[in-house]
Amino acid sequence: MLAVSITGLPGVIADPNGPPASETGPDTALSGYPQPGEEGFGDPDVAQALTEAGRDAFAPLLVDTGLFAASDFETVVNEPSEQEVQDYAAEHAVGLEEAEEALTYVADNGEFAFGGHMRPGNYGQVQLRSYLASVRTGLDEDGSGGRVLLDVEALLPGGWTDEPGPTSEQYFPQHLIDDDAAAFDRIELDDGRVLYTADDGCEQRAAVMYPNGSGLRATWNGCDGGPEVDAERFAEAVEAMPETDFDTADLQGVEEVVDVPPGWLASDDSWRPWAEDGAQSTAVAAGEVLGGLVPGAVLFDPWVTPELDPADPVDEDAVALRRYAMNGTMPVGDDPDVPFDLVYTLPGGWVPGFGDADFTGPYLADGSRGDCTETEVEGGGTAYVAQTLVEHDADPEMGIEDPWFAGEYEVTVVDPDGWAVMVRFSFSDPDFALTAEELTAIVAALPAPVYDEDAEPVFGE
Repeated sequence: MLAVSITGLPGVIADPNGPPASETGPDTALSGYPQPGEEGFGDPDVAQALTEAGRDAFAPLLVDTGLFAASDFETVVNEPSEQEVQDYAAEHAVGLEEAEEALTYVADNGEFAFGGHMRPGNYGQVQLRSYLASVRTGLDEDGSGGRVLLDVEALLPGGWTDEPGPTSEQYFPQHLIDDDAAAFDRIELDDGRVLYTADDGCEQRAAVMYPNGSGLRATWNGCDGGPEVDAERFAEAVEAMPETDFDTADLQGVEEVVDVPPGWLASDDSWRPWAEDGAQSTAVAAGEVLGGLVPGAVLFDPWVTPELDPADPVDEDAVALRRYAMNGTMPVGDDPDVPFDLVYTLPGGWVPGFGDADFTGPYLADGSRGDCTETEVEGGGTAYVAQTLVEHDADPEMGIEDPWFAGEYEVTVVDPDGWAVMVRFSFSDPDFALTAEELTAIVAALPAPVYDEDAEPVFGE
């Protein structure tokens, strides 16, 4: 594993003012959470309490813009009548209490509702948890598009510092608020909280650090013709948000911060001039090699991720891997058109290796996909091979009458120059006429991607 001491990693800040480490617990600034699993992250009761407090604090500011009505900030709950409950209970042979519970649901959550939110810490070495509520204006008829007018985020302790600085995900721990503003102030409140305000005229930012180590930050973006807000009223709204006792049982310290090459801001479009042409040229070259190794193999039109012209606004603080993605078909055994995925990952924001099942990064290969092995390949590269070969039993209760097979190969080859290429096959034939070793040899022979090797990430400042 590639790792460095905390003091040796650019972007890691020793925080004299941030949440203190307990005598027995980890440093909360250099901590984080695992992936939450299929159930996701977020406690409905916590989200509801934050929603109620947030609407009390911010709804008056939003209504004053003339773009919203007070009724926009109300949750509409479907409450069944007594007759509906009785009819449901009779139809489904359940008790009245169960029937009422089944028929009672949120019909309209209204504007400005908090929900669980996660972001990667140190490119996914850990996850940072928060609850986020946003209000958009200028939405399309279907509710899409528009622009964010107000963002309010309540952060659980772990993975961030209240030392002001760039809020980009490129930094770990991440900063609570950016002090790059026309006017910035730090105010110690009488109850132990610390309030930060950043006044940039049409954009207002404010944050609160609470005594229990949690935090809250908010941004009002009234630029580009949007409605502006009074700086003092906005700070008062942020100050009105109460401290929340979050569940931090899963918080774990990072003993060694993985040394990850700086990643790319998702909003950085500096690769626009060459990315699409680079992807197309790469696909042509890879297709020629594949066709030579496996006659009949074809690649289809590639695409670039992240999208160069996203339909929705991109989080300016988020980081993203730069990739050329494509798919194709290849003859395997008697099947002339077996589909597969092929993805080139350009340098920046990741390290070679298999990621832990509890995390999504910063390792490029997925360590949760079956049996994982690492091997050297011709040319000095390293292949990370994950294969799944599972025989499933019949399950008549689920409507599956016969045994079935699920197979998958995912082969990622990392080149010494810092780029990687991955090919993934999924198949249902236990006698699939291609081995993981044969696929590894094919992937190792694929050519380098075409990209600007001199490009460097732009850091949030």
